[in-house]
Amino acid sequence: MTETNFRRPRGGGSGRGVSRALVATLGLASLLGAVAARADDGGLVPGTLFWNGLERSYLLHVPSGADSNARLPLVVALHGAGQDAASFAEETRFAEAADANGMLVVFPDGSGNEPGKLSWNAHFCCGIGAAEEVDDIGFIGALIDRIAARFPVDGKRVYATGMSNGGMLSYQLAAARPDRFAAIAPVSAAIGGTSRNGDRFVIATPDRPVSVMIIHGRRDPYVPFDGGSSLLSSWPKRSNMSVADALAFWSAADGCTAEPARREPETGKLRLIDYGDCRDGSTLVLWEIKDGEHNWPAGVQFPARVAMRSVADEILAFFAEHRRE
Repeated sequence: MTETNFRRPRGGGSGRGVSRALVATLGLASLLGAVAARADDGGLVPGTLFWNGLERSYLLHVPSGADSNARLPLVVALHGAGQDAASFAEETRFAEAADANGMLVVFPDGSGNEPGKLSWNAHFCCGIGAAEEVDDIGFIGALIDRIAARFPVDGKRVYATGMSNGGMLSYQLAAARPDRFAAIAPVSAAIGGTSRNGDRFVIATPDRPVSVMIIHGRRDPYVPFDGGSSLLSSWPKRSNMSVADALAFWSAADGCTAEPARREPETGKLRLIDYGDCRDGSTLVLWEIKDGEHNWPAGVQFPARVAMRSVADEILAFFAEHRRE
């Protein structure tokens, strides 16, 4: 694994890397300013990381006005199959939400042969990532380590979220590395299923609780809410486990014993299932979008104490409530 290099941002800049010597010379506040100066108009700095002989790329957002004396939470935001880091950052607006919450956000790129159409190895899905059995769990771990070597990351406040194939990987990160992730928020994803050739996969039970927020549309045609095969798929053996399966899995893993509370903040539109306090302070919640399909729910507003929140704000607010002890 070699030194991460910051490439020339799309919006201009010198393109020079932030070297280790510069990190050692500059104070943290100066480093944050130097990185911010290399960001594009969306506040994103491109970087690369060599992992398992491959050059992997990502976009990093450093929150504006970050406290140079504070350790920062880190959010790993994983695009869906057929996307890339840039399109996911633009679609989700996580960078803007992260500024308000003082969080670092990294948008990694998956694997693929066609630019802009990348995927992750979720074992039962999807594309090049699964076909070539790419070690994406290892890559994400290495990426977290690299960012933590350059910025004051709070290791107790590392989170993962993702859409569809990216959400599947977020489930797998939490199951495989519960020591690293305090909470996850998969969107339109499944904890397991069957691959194109019919091989079955389901995540393993983690050895400690992880807080989980699930967001899923009831009308999702690609990753059906109730599980099974998608009618839109050309692979008849390919299927996904249901949202009910995910709730049963995580309620057991997190030791949730109370009957979950159910309410509809918007009758007929948005339903919340909240398992309350579970083992070791973990929580499990489901936001069911009644007319939601297989897309990032940018138009959905989530209720909050003062005002309605976007899905990015809702996810980051959930993350802010949890830390790994």
